[in-house]
Amino acid sequence: MNYFIFFACSLFLVICQTTILPRLSFVGYFFDLLLPLVIYLAAFRRLPEALPLTLFLGVLMDNLSGGPFGLYLTSYVWLFIGTRAAATVVRAENPLMLVLILIGAAAVQNALFFAILGASGRGDLSGFAVRVVAEQIGWVLLVGPFLAWGMRNAHRRASRRARTSAVESPPAQP
Repeated sequence: MNYFIFFACSLFLVICQTTILPRLSFVGYFFDLLLPLVIYLAAFRRLPEALPLTLFLGVLMDNLSGGPFGLYLTSYVWLFIGTRAAATVVRAENPLMLVLILIGAAAVQNALFFAILGASGRGDLSGFAVRVVAEQIGWVLLVGPFLAWGMRNAHRRASRRARTSAVESPPAQP
């Protein structure tokens, strides 16, 4: 059941990222909507449950974005690894820490994107890169606390539901 919920949620976020957000004029350079989901999966879900969905998200965004294939997949995998490592050191349930991890994820993803664009010989992008990263960090600061609160509550409800279903499950019939 969790897989269905995660796939449905990720498909909804991909649709919003690729079709709705580019049409909103006031949004500008909004951060990648799948970053909070990748961070949630890396910080709170088990590896066999989180890694296949992260790989699926990367391949799906690579197919729909129109950019170089592997760009989103690479960024999601590295962010997954970094968030997993950070979650072993810091308390990831803290909403402030989730917002800081999300800011770092947006900055790292943009650094990777602009490094690839710079390597492809697109010219000097430094001023544009600073503007994009600053605007995305502003959006993270504006929206991030609500996302962190939502991720924390979703994790608590899922943990509570898993505990109650394990306790209330009837014994097997012979």
